Order: sequence, then structure tokens, then C-alpha cells
Amino acid sequence: MPLADFLTSTLGKLEVQYHQMGEAIDPPIRAKLGNRKFFRHEQQSDVLLCYLKGVKFVSTLNAAVILFRHGYAQEVGALCRMADDFFFEIMFFVKPLGENAPSKDQQRMFDDFFREEFENPDDPLGTGIDRDNVPRRKINAAFGQIAKDELNPHDAQHTASTVHKALSGYVHGAYPHIMEMYGGNPAYFHMSGMLGTPRIIEWEDQLITYVY
Repeated sequence: MPLADFLTSTLGKLEVQYHQMGEAIDPPIRAKLGNRKFFRHEQQSDVLLCYLKGVKFVSTLNAAVILFRHGYAQEVGALCRMADDFFFEIMFFVKPLGENAPSKDQQRMFDDFFREEFENPDDPLGTGIDRDNVPRRKINAAFGQIAKDELNPHDAQHTASTVHKALSGYVHGAYPHIMEMYGGNPAYFHMSGMLGTPRIIEWEDQLITYVY
């Protein structure tokens, strides 16, 4: 079976499991915001947050496999950075980091996640709401503490930070990352995918790791 087909099949099974988990969560209802209605949950919880981050994680990896099939290795890298974010944000809520209660940063991320983008969706330019993101270093530090039974906390935090920074180059278009698009005989910038280049082989291993 081709690798992309195997990854698609594996993610399909994971998607089925997520639909099954979703049966334990109250479905969203149509809530009025401004003059329109949007799907929103009546009850917010850390369980719901983690579930929804997982939904986004599976969707992102499905998109990454589609791009991989067409040779868009750079864009796969950007989506893997997103997937990393979702994974570590889920891990951030695995257990309370305060004294038998969520830490201030956990509560901060919780509030920010469920915050609406606009006070009034009918007036997006005039009612935007500022985000209050928890710094990535704090999330990585929390992962180090959660994984301390398996990894040295410093090593776990350092590894998470290094991978995050490396993949960020695909998101922001850093020079070294853009230059990965150049090659061939004669050499040129591959702007319609990178099928047939060494980058595809490299990202085969990366995608296996992320889906695993």
C-alpha cells in the first residue's frame, strides 16, 4: 500500500474514534451572535477544549497528507507546525498544574480558547477582541513537567522548543526553508509541488511520526 494511502486509512480510523468520543459530549446548539446564529456549546470545559483541539489535529493531518500526495512538502511543514501546537495544547491540560486546581496559565488559555473573535459579528472592524495567548515557552515548560517520568524535563522542553522553531520557518517563509524549494537539473524553484525531489522522501518519515 502506498504510504499516503496508509496514512489516510490510519487517520480515517482515528476520525471514527473521535466521532465516537464526541457522543459523550453534548452537541453544540445554534446561538445568536449579532443578527446571525452560529454553532456554540452551552457548557465549556477542559475536556471539550481537548476534544476540539483533537478534531482540529486530525483535520490538519488529513490536509497534510493531501498536500503530500501532490508534493507540497513546504506546506506540509507548515501544517505539521500547526499539528504540533494542537498536540502540546492538549498536553497542557492533561492535569492541573496549580495546587489541586488549574494554574493561572491554564485558566488563561482556557478563557482565550473560548473567547469570541468579535463582540458583534455584524461589525467585525469595530468590535474585534484582543487575544491573550499563553507564550509557547510556558506550554513547552509544562510539557517538560508532564513528561518528567519519561524524559528529563529540560530535554523534553528543549526538544519541543527546537521542533517548534524549526517548523516555524515553513509558516513564516524563512530563507533556509524557502531555499529547500530550489534544486533539480537545471535547478529552479519548485512552486508547483516537489514530487521527485529528496524533500518528499524526508517528509515521508516526518508524516509517519506525526500520524503515529
